[in-house]
Amino acid sequence: MIKVQELSDDFRWVAVNNYTDNDYRQLINEEHVTDEMLGYATDQHERGRLEYDSKSAITTIIFDVVTNNEDEGTYTAQVSFMLIDHTLLSFTTANTSFVEDMIADEIDADWEHVLHPFDYIFEVLYKLSRQYFSAINQINKERQNIQTKMKKQIQRSVILQLMDLETTLVYFLTSLKSNNDLLQSLKRFAPVKFSTSQKERLDDIIVEAQQGLEMANIASDIIGRVSNAYSNILDNSLNNTMWLLTIFSIVLTMPNIVFGFFGQNVDLPFMKNPFGWEITVIIAIGLCVLTIWLLRRNSFRK
Repeated sequence: MIKVQELSDDFRWVAVNNYTDNDYRQLINEEHVTDEMLGYATDQHERGRLEYDSKSAITTIIFDVVTNNEDEGTYTAQVSFMLIDHTLLSFTTANTSFVEDMIADEIDADWEHVLHPFDYIFEVLYKLSRQYFSAINQINKERQNIQTKMKKQIQRSVILQLMDLETTLVYFLTSLKSNNDLLQSLKRFAPVKFSTSQKERLDDIIVEAQQGLEMANIASDIIGRVSNAYSNILDNSLNNTMWLLTIFSIVLTMPNIVFGFFGQNVDLPFMKNPFGWEITVIIAIGLCVLTIWLLRRNSFRK
């Protein structure tokens, strides 16, 4: 769906949400968007990048943002901004439609005087970069809650929760790295001469994006260490269990040998002794004690 808003005689905002084939024809014919640039802007598998078509003077900015889906949880998705002369185009989906609301809020806040399209874009990019902070902080809180539970009882299901958090951070790290590369490219972007205020705002965005990247790296490192530590604890607990079962198996083998020997239908020692059964039990117990002593002496637990 396409919504066109005329902000002034020389500035327009074209909002494209949930891009369709019908939108393709309108954008190509009426907005004079090139097929190549449209492909970049609508490809949901694109990472953060900056593209410029010198022939048509079209600038395309692809930025990864944090989204939240009830079924898939927190993850990242891309939104695109395109500038053609004095026309600003935004490309969003159902999961990233909040970015369109951000642009509308920025435009409404300055309705008395129309700013340059990059001013609106930079304000939105600044807010989108800061959204990573709250998402990473939420992951840290979930990790702390998991650690509190793990101190009481270690379960494999909790390890899986840590793995989910670690997977989410991988997406964050990938998106933040691509966003940082995009912003650095934008800072060196020759076709557009930014004003002093625009350069300062772009520097602010770069600082926020780098801070988000550092936060994600630290959170990922902590979760990885915590997950490895608890995995080692579980493995050690399993080793102790297997050690105990092995000891029981070895020790309990001695009575089986003794009772099996004296259970043969042949002449055996103590057959006519009134205390033969007791002697047999004592021999079995003695062998068990001897086995335990030998195992301890040879440091079997180590």
